[in-house]
Amino acid sequence: MSAITQTRNPRPNPPRRRGMCPGVLAPMEVGDGLLVRVRVPAGVLPAASATRIAELGRRYGNGLVDLSHRGNLQLRGVAAADMAALIAELRALGYVSEDAESEAVRNVLTSPTAGLDGTAVLDVRPYALALDARLAADRDLHRLPPKFGWLVDGGGQATLFDSSIDVRFDAVAGAVAGAADGPLFRLGLGGTVEGATLLGHCRPDDLVELAAALARAFLELRQTLAEPPRRMAGLVKALGVEVLRERVGTWLLDCPHPSHAAHGPLPSPASQERKLQSPPLRSGEGSGWGQTPPIRLVLGRQPSWLGVAFPFGRLDVDRLEALAALTVEIRITPWRALLLAAPQDGAAEKATALGGILDHSDIRLKLTACSGVTGCDVGTTDTHADGLAIAGRAAGLLEAVRMVHVSGCAKGCAHPGAADVTLTARDGVYDVALNAAPGGTPWRSGLTPSEAVTTVAGLSVEELSRVR
Repeated sequence: MSAITQTRNPRPNPPRRRGMCPGVLAPMEVGDGLLVRVRVPAGVLPAASATRIAELGRRYGNGLVDLSHRGNLQLRGVAAADMAALIAELRALGYVSEDAESEAVRNVLTSPTAGLDGTAVLDVRPYALALDARLAADRDLHRLPPKFGWLVDGGGQATLFDSSIDVRFDAVAGAVAGAADGPLFRLGLGGTVEGATLLGHCRPDDLVELAAALARAFLELRQTLAEPPRRMAGLVKALGVEVLRERVGTWLLDCPHPSHAAHGPLPSPASQERKLQSPPLRSGEGSGWGQTPPIRLVLGRQPSWLGVAFPFGRLDVDRLEALAALTVEIRITPWRALLLAAPQDGAAEKATALGGILDHSDIRLKLTACSGVTGCDVGTTDTHADGLAIAGRAAGLLEAVRMVHVSGCAKGCAHPGAADVTLTARDGVYDVALNAAPGGTPWRSGLTPSEAVTTVAGLSVEELSRVR
């Protein structure tokens, strides 16, 4: 164990306040207090800001920090009485908008390696930041559904190809898109890079205006339907893509349109080779904001960064502060890992001593778990402790599978899709299902936590394969 405290004792739960909604200005109420999401524009967090956020988490929260699949930081255990002071401090740092409406729509996912990866098509940070600012400032766009998301990806070693999103701008070389000049953005609607419906291409300088026009078109068109869809994929399914293309055609280039949606941006040769070496995805995986394996491409010492993960995407303010001291800038990734830009000499050893995971083959990365009883009202088991117990006893199984999921209830907040092995808690016991989502038909049921760990540890790869 490092000198940094391994486990912090949460402060007593603050007074309960019902009817609160997710968001920074209206934080989510969870089992250990209020959860405050800190949106980091373009995922770029200067070391000084990371240090200050750690100080605020120590002062106003219980010291725990989560990394989300949306590329945000989450401060846990905030007391209701401290919310106003915390929000004022975060606003002074530039991480909170002036009102809840603008805060709710600033859902922009960005390449975490932008500006660090020489193989990328384009450094997308300026465009992502400009889009974030437009969403915050343009009141017409505040009517977008709270989870409506945008993606700006520059390509390269660690693309966001598997992130499913409402609107995605993927950088491609002009020659790839049939244009003679520099890089362009390929505009896809409602899905991953392979599943999104292709709308067209645009010049980088037109991204913000095109995004605003597309948002307005979505808002207007959804109201023409009896049941207005909340996601872009639903609108495209209902009305088709041509009606949207007609609305925003001013900003689209006359590039040849591929005949199917799977014509995505071309990764660099290095990243394409690594992608092909990854095991194929099964149904139910890859949902949400980039939950699947690109993390394996960014961990450890890279030419321009050091990639560090923590079990279940959970660290604490002491670790965040210590990591900030090793770099000038931290990048927040949608894979629940951090990148230290231009790290100091010896940073890898120090990050390892802090409990960080630098090796992409570490079996703890195969485990997914929600907060469980320590951080959720409905949790009845210590999901993190039980997951780590599985890591300690089932190394062989974890090496052979893609994921073992320990879920505090049937909702499966940490991963709603199927996993090779899923433990679903109910009333202090677990049901264990194979190749199923949380709440799926159990293979073994009603197991105490220790029995569940023993059962999973005794599960052979051959037996798991038979169930598949």
